[in-house]
Amino acid sequence: MRVEWTSYNSPIGPLTVVECEAGPLVVEFPTRALSVKWAVRLRAAVPELHIGQGTCPQTTGWLDEYFAGSPRPFPYPEHLRRWFDLSPAQVAVFKTLRKIPLGETRSYDDVARATGLHPRQIGWLVSANHLAILIPCHRVVGKDGGLVGYGGGLTRKRWLLDHELRAAGVVLR
Repeated sequence: MRVEWTSYNSPIGPLTVVECEAGPLVVEFPTRALSVKWAVRLRAAVPELHIGQGTCPQTTGWLDEYFAGSPRPFPYPEHLRRWFDLSPAQVAVFKTLRKIPLGETRSYDDVARATGLHPRQIGWLVSANHLAILIPCHRVVGKDGGLVGYGGGLTRKRWLLDHELRAAGVVLR
């Protein structure tokens, strides 16, 4: 079994990308990628795993389209269950995040209502997302609409939200 990884140069800085044959496994900012310990987690799932540097064409292609302002729909990656020990709550939250349209936001309370979980659980589960941008945790905001918490930092979160508004045709002033 083989997965590949690459460093992707994005407008918001480098991203660590890891991909298996079925699709993306990790899209993360380098400092968070170290703390996620993705290689250890993947080898725990598949001990005979070979991890090599590559191009990660599915994921980098999607990211290219996203940053160009015309992302194609990204379905929830069901293959993650094979690689990571995801709880039913994580899956529910990640699937809910996938439903937030490009250029829109939802509060932690909104996500909590949609999943039947407590808002504090939502914060913890959102922060456990290791597919930055693809599972759009940057679209989750505070109850008052303010920017709160993002593994890549609030400056990057603001940039991503502004980028999505521009892609959706909203004029920013």
